[in-house]
Amino acid sequence: MSNIRLAIYLQSGSLATLWLQLLSMREAQPMVLISLPLLIFLKLWSPPLLQRPGWLPNGLLFGLGMAWLTQTSLGAMSGLLISCANLFWLLSGLKLLEALQPAAIRRTGLLLLLAIGMAGVFAQGLGSSLMQGISAFLAVGSLLGLELGAAKGPGLLQTLLLLVSVSLPLMVALFLLAPRIGPLWQLQTGHQTGLSDQLVPGSIASLVQNNSTAMRLQFKGMAPPPPAQRYWRVMALNEFDGRRWSISKAEPSLASPTPPTSEALLPQQLVLLEANNLHWLPWNGRGLPMPSEIRRSNNGGLWQPMPVQSRIVYSLVAAGPDAKEPWRQLPSRPTDKYLPNNSNPRLKALGNQWSQLPEPEQRLERAKRWFLAQGFRYTLKPGLLPYRDALDTFLFVSQKGFCEHFAAAFTALMRAADVPARVVIGYQGGEWIQDLGNENGHLKVTQADAHAWSEVWLPERGWIRVDPTGWVVPSRLEQNLFNSLGAAGSSDDQRLLANAPSWMRWLQGHWQTLDLNWNLWVMQFDQSKQEELLRKLFGAHASRWQGTLLLASIAMLLAVALVVLGWLQPKNKNKLRKELDDCMRRLGIKLKEGEPLESCLRNNRLSANLNQKLAQLVMAYQEHRFAENPSTPQRQLIIQLRTLRRLKKTNFISQFRTRAKSLIKPG
Repeated sequence: MSNIRLAIYLQSGSLATLWLQLLSMREAQPMVLISLPLLIFLKLWSPPLLQRPGWLPNGLLFGLGMAWLTQTSLGAMSGLLISCANLFWLLSGLKLLEALQPAAIRRTGLLLLLAIGMAGVFAQGLGSSLMQGISAFLAVGSLLGLELGAAKGPGLLQTLLLLVSVSLPLMVALFLLAPRIGPLWQLQTGHQTGLSDQLVPGSIASLVQNNSTAMRLQFKGMAPPPPAQRYWRVMALNEFDGRRWSISKAEPSLASPTPPTSEALLPQQLVLLEANNLHWLPWNGRGLPMPSEIRRSNNGGLWQPMPVQSRIVYSLVAAGPDAKEPWRQLPSRPTDKYLPNNSNPRLKALGNQWSQLPEPEQRLERAKRWFLAQGFRYTLKPGLLPYRDALDTFLFVSQKGFCEHFAAAFTALMRAADVPARVVIGYQGGEWIQDLGNENGHLKVTQADAHAWSEVWLPERGWIRVDPTGWVVPSRLEQNLFNSLGAAGSSDDQRLLANAPSWMRWLQGHWQTLDLNWNLWVMQFDQSKQEELLRKLFGAHASRWQGTLLLASIAMLLAVALVVLGWLQPKNKNKLRKELDDCMRRLGIKLKEGEPLESCLRNNRLSANLNQKLAQLVMAYQEHRFAENPSTPQRQLIIQLRTLRRLKKTNFISQFRTRAKSLIKPG
């Protein structure tokens, strides 16, 4: 196999690996996902017309370029960076298709590395990083194989691994010691997953069919809460128009940040949140958020200035088991009892009956008994509700629904009973993933754990959580969604959300543990984590010596790298040329600088026999240097060169003896 063909195979493998990684990315356009495997197929099993003038690659470039411009102009791609990334991925396949000469193959390798880097901007999980690393490994291998040639093919993997082993310590030193800076821009993504800031009955029911990860939580110094207490609030919805619950359009009223004292640094919750394009962050309503730009709102939410458009990590510092939650003690507002006129009259009538009870706790107890007596059915397929008086239809006609139906109807009933109430949306539940070999683990919360419940305000207790779904289906709070649907007697929904095999869930859970640690300690390695690491390694004043440590580490590692890379030089070829030069020097032949090697065969004082043997050795050397499979082994060629030197000496002695005999021959 020629070195060009080897480089093409490696670059095709690199592009195929990149394409596999792009399949899991929402940013990759369908046109790119369809085009890349076709271009790889054409390159590896190309018909003879690809070897002719490049009208086919040029035609493909024009057609795919026009398709890309059309999609961009129609708004199919959101954001300049995403558009450029798709263009790079597309051009890498087109460049590979037309690359036939070494120079074009080198440019293709560099374009592939740039395309891999663009993929790393959007996908930074452990699996994506491994795929990108393999793709880059193959791309670098193609460039190295092009230089070494097919004769070095068996040692190509060894050389690649040696390069990685040399560069890896330098990368680690730069990662750990180089000053950390914040992102230069906020990546704009074109998709949104998870909850929204509005609730219409049926919205969460469609969301829970998405089993993708919403967030993962680690608990430091504390046990995870029991399943029934795993509530992660995101937003409190206090505006109601008769059908739709929404968050207030006014600016959130944010409490001043309260930095935790050293005594208050008790257990922590560490949260890795997936992108959802929301300003609101999930939490359990307790603790102090960190970093400090995250603020607590007066309605019990965590708010940050920038929407979550990529994975983020934040923590909740517990202020002690007896610490109060200030947002729960805030008094209600008149809008927390508002119900629109001319909507849901039967609901209002029932609530007015309960309002005759003197205490809010009594009205709450009456509502619980009423829900338990009605025979509500819990299902993901409740059917459509009419636009007008939708809650009346749910409470008194269909009586089947999901958590948002129960939360929305119960909250409206409480308002009709003159009890301040609001709807809260977030997540309830989560699966505990145990780490291998120790008792640690993390809690994985998926979009299927999306949930809605209510909060009512009681004079002596403030805002308290009430989950009417738990009255109808208690198993929803103790078990996962699948089991709760089965307990409600909905076999259709069970088939819709069938559980995966246990071994597959086990593998998935432990892989996600590795992915969580990768994101926490690599992708989220910020300045605070760097300072903490330096203090542990070098003491309290390590930050003063950070620059010195960085320069010293780089200098030492570069010195080691230069020594190791010296081993990669083609010593065998240098040794062969050294033997040839030494042979010509002993034969009395001196080449001028820049003079071709073949000139040594002209105007020398060698005999015809020696000159012929030298010409054969020079041709064998040229073949060994430039041919793919030389006919003469290198060791045999070196032996012939050393034999030629001895032949010159033997020939000189024999000529001297012959001339001497002729001089002493009697005349």
